[in-house]
Amino acid sequence: MDILLERKSVRKYTDEDVKKEDLDYILLAAMSAPTARNTRCYSFIVVKDKETHQKIAAVHRAAQMILQAPLAILVVGDQNIAYKKYLPQDCAAATQNILLAAAAKGYGSVWCGVYSDEERSEAIEKLFNLPENIRAFSLVVVGKSADNNLPKNGWQPEKIKYEAWK
Repeated sequence: MDILLERKSVRKYTDEDVKKEDLDYILLAAMSAPTARNTRCYSFIVVKDKETHQKIAAVHRAAQMILQAPLAILVVGDQNIAYKKYLPQDCAAATQNILLAAAAKGYGSVWCGVYSDEERSEAIEKLFNLPENIRAFSLVVVGKSADNNLPKNGWQPEKIKYEAWK
């Protein structure tokens, strides 16, 4: 529970690399996410190349922090194996696991949305030369945090309803 409450979105990074064993741990967490009918329709592209980071920043205005970070993970889903239309939920679960695992290993991260923004999706899919059945879902930037922001308190009891919307 602590990691859920301590995780925060990080938009400033040091130039310290992500250790290979930590990256493997983060990817294992991603691959352990649940999927509808256990299709495991997600895959992951680890992006460390600084030129590629610049290309991403050029087509994804909300991902400018990638220019400081050592890496990002592009979460993609295969429409051909996803159960019905559950690809977004499956990839969202994997994305959340990346965020939590990164925090557990002492890294900061931020979820940069791709899916459902058609222009952004097309640009990212073209940049990574994805086949037609592979859809870009999210980009998670990962690295050591260079900011001192505190996690936000998410507790909002007014958001809780019981039995029906009343």
